[in-house]
Amino acid sequence: MKTIKSILLGSLFALTSSAYAHEYNVGDLQIDQPWSKQVPPTSQVAAAFFNVMNHSNNNDELLSASSPIAEKTELHAHMHEDGMMKMREVEIIDIPAHDLQALKPGGYHIMFFNLKEVPQLGESFSLTLTFKNAGSVEIDVKVEEATYIPEGMKEVEMNHNKH
Repeated sequence: MKTIKSILLGSLFALTSSAYAHEYNVGDLQIDQPWSKQVPPTSQVAAAFFNVMNHSNNNDELLSASSPIAEKTELHAHMHEDGMMKMREVEIIDIPAHDLQALKPGGYHIMFFNLKEVPQLGESFSLTLTFKNAGSVEIDVKVEEATYIPEGMKEVEMNHNKH
């Protein structure tokens, strides 16, 4: 029979392993590779990126995001408008059933406005994501160099371009 101590240690190990892997689960969604580009110390804006894999038979939607580092947090997308790429707020980000939605530079992403603090290179900050079906989850977003592209996102990009 398991003791309370072994159950607690197992839970702690699972949480620690998940944090090191930069992978989070909420409902049937798996969120991985959360990162943000390093910005200058005087910046008032920043952005976050990550992958969301939906293991469900049902579509889901990212409804909102919030973080203590910013006064305002919005869901955003880059869109072609009048022959130019423009960044616009979107009400939701679709997370299709049995598919991956990559939030990445030049596509969907999370924007932070009126930064209360500017996380430095190598630091992490919390971000709470709220999904229509899966609910809410708090993730840690690591600040990387502006030229950083996670290995998982390189693979996603290569596979996506084959379609």
